[in-house]
Amino acid sequence: MSFIEVERSARSDSWTMQDLHSHPHYEIYYIYEGSRQLLLANALHHIQAPSVLVIPPNVMHKTEGGPFQRYNVDVSPEYLNPFQLHVLNERALRVMKLSPQQNQVFLELLRDMAEAHSSAKYGRYILEGLFAYFLVALSRVDLASQPSLAVDHRVPPLVLKVIDHLYAHYQERLTLDGLADRFFVSKATIIYNFNRYLHCSPMDFLLNLRLTKAKEELLRTDKSICQIAEECGFGSANYFSLIFKRKEQLSPGNYRKYQRGKT
Repeated sequence: MSFIEVERSARSDSWTMQDLHSHPHYEIYYIYEGSRQLLLANALHHIQAPSVLVIPPNVMHKTEGGPFQRYNVDVSPEYLNPFQLHVLNERALRVMKLSPQQNQVFLELLRDMAEAHSSAKYGRYILEGLFAYFLVALSRVDLASQPSLAVDHRVPPLVLKVIDHLYAHYQERLTLDGLADRFFVSKATIIYNFNRYLHCSPMDFLLNLRLTKAKEELLRTDKSICQIAEECGFGSANYFSLIFKRKEQLSPGNYRKYQRGKT
């Protein structure tokens, strides 16, 4: 079925999608205020506004994080002409950082597209024209310095289920034995699949997830280091500080001061 939908969303608090999901259409994700964590099938990525990301059909993903404002454009492959398909496929799975000038163009276009989408008279034709111009603007975003988010579409269901479980329960005490029991497989099977598809162990993935959550708490709250360590699943504040400094070359407290000083 051929379709295009434009949706604006804004939240003043933290919000997490419940489950990894995929869909048979393209999703153009444009965030113009705030930041989000994007969990693709094989990694967790930080997306800072203003940025745009093209998620192609049938790629597992979900987002979470603090306050944000964004537009989503969902469009079926059947709606697109060959040039538009080329633009979206060429730019798929890249977090494209926008310059202030590009952001202004994108913001005005998406606002007009959302208004046209909800308009009854001639709205469909106006939306078609605006979307065509939007993809021309997107085609002009230089890809040379834009990182690609590599996704292996063959990631097996077991890995996706384990990731989703880690994402939902990272605050709890989790062990490899517990994961093996929960998913009725051996520890070796989980380790093998994570190393093959994610290039890390399940416990390393969990540690990076906890560190990502801790960074968010350090920046958006005034919670103590002890409280953040506990809420993010670390055994103690000392262990949290040791791991954090090893990864970031800064203590949690100094990381908070440094990052807040940049804004």
